[in-house]
Amino acid sequence: MAYSSYLFQQDYTYKMQVGVKGDIVINAGIYKGRYGTWVEDIKDDLAGFAYPLIKGALLPVYKDLEFEFVMEDGIALYVFEMSVRRVEMHGGFAIMWANQLDYPKRIQRREFLRVSCFWDIMIFHLGYEISKPMFSMWLPAKAIDISLGGYRFKLSKADAGDMTFETNDRILILFTLSEGQYMLSGRGTRIVQTDNMWEVGVGFDSMPSSLEKKLFGFIRQQEMLTRDE
Repeated sequence: MAYSSYLFQQDYTYKMQVGVKGDIVINAGIYKGRYGTWVEDIKDDLAGFAYPLIKGALLPVYKDLEFEFVMEDGIALYVFEMSVRRVEMHGGFAIMWANQLDYPKRIQRREFLRVSCFWDIMIFHLGYEISKPMFSMWLPAKAIDISLGGYRFKLSKADAGDMTFETNDRILILFTLSEGQYMLSGRGTRIVQTDNMWEVGVGFDSMPSSLEKKLFGFIRQQEMLTRDE
């Protein structure tokens, strides 16, 4: 199906334009992973991608290999399901031509799937710091699920002391992902407490696009693992 025909069906195919950068995501096989690329050309129903590299060498691909092209426009992520048709040399550069298998998906942070993570994290209660300056501190907690829109954590009341949580409380999170350490701010959205535990849902205030891509990759990986079970 030609790219131009999609435009009249009001989907997001028009987002894929020459020069757009993104990632090729292969979800299975020996070369499973994410590879940076950009759109070199578009002809009829085919998109030509800058050939992905692995450790400086051309990534081995074959006809009908299915992959996802993931790009973002600063507001949302767009996922295109693609299939390799052929590889051509053009001006000394390799171009991988692929066709689209389905309508692209637009994914906003708060619409995306929430997956289990069980991460060791640190949290800092900004609201408590304001009410009791110099008394708040970074506390060890356990993130139990996460999405592009927020996360949920558990904190023992023994560690929290007299600290309490309410909706809209400002909370910082410090966590590690893909060997990088990140700190984000957010606000409490759902508070549950038992005799010995706080369970707090937090919505992110914002997120750098570089981290968003990494977190998106983690969520997609967890989603695929869940499908395989």
